[in-house]
Amino acid sequence: MNLFARKFVRSPHLLEVFGCYGTGVLYMTMSYYHLSKLELAIYVSIGLAVYTLLEYWFHRVVLHDILNTAHNNHHEHPRNLRIIATPILPVQFYDTLVVFILMYTFGKRVAFGINCGVAIGQIIMDTTHVLFHSNFRPWYLESARSYHLHHHFVKEEVCHGLTTPFWDMVFGTAPSTWIYYKKYPFLRYLQLPFPLLTFVIIGLLTGDQSKTSDSLVKNLKVKQEENASSSHVAHGALRSTNFVVSFSGAVLCMYWWHISNFV
Repeated sequence: MNLFARKFVRSPHLLEVFGCYGTGVLYMTMSYYHLSKLELAIYVSIGLAVYTLLEYWFHRVVLHDILNTAHNNHHEHPRNLRIIATPILPVQFYDTLVVFILMYTFGKRVAFGINCGVAIGQIIMDTTHVLFHSNFRPWYLESARSYHLHHHFVKEEVCHGLTTPFWDMVFGTAPSTWIYYKKYPFLRYLQLPFPLLTFVIIGLLTGDQSKTSDSLVKNLKVKQEENASSSHVAHGALRSTNFVVSFSGAVLCMYWWHISNFV
């Protein structure tokens, strides 16, 4: 497999996710477009809602129909935390399309502000997706984790939203047998298009409890340390290279957005 194809399907480290989607977008938005705190709050809120819509269709169509071979690997090995985060290049492709549409419609200032919300949404999704498949189970993620695992182990055709059930309800892929909906039917009507907010409210209303035990956390740390020590040098060099390549690509991509004059 050539370098481009590998990067297209490779699951990035979470440090790459934060570096590529977070720092550059926020820095450029604050430095060049001088949004007020109120403007930034409004645009980020819009961007978060836009992101959850993108998340839904990206998971439902791109991952399950186009990149299904790579995504099936995740379904077959759901506890492998190294193959969970979304590949960076497909995200950059759809994000570029979204940014250009926003720039054409509203101008660069608004486009970069909304894209801050999209970037934050991507970071939230990739981070929590890793946590869904780990032993870390705080109360505020219990319903979200349960919802996602329903997609994995009960019915793959439903629960395409990872951070909100809102778009599943809109597009007819909401689960009819999800344990929370069966136990608390009124939760079907609690739908917000923002990352994790619906699930956190569900946790508060249903009294979810954290289920992470000290022994599980210790075992996870031991396994991580063993994996790190067994191939520390090789993986460290590879991750450093991947981070530099991914971050450089993200910066070039954002610079391209910034200098584009077709709008």
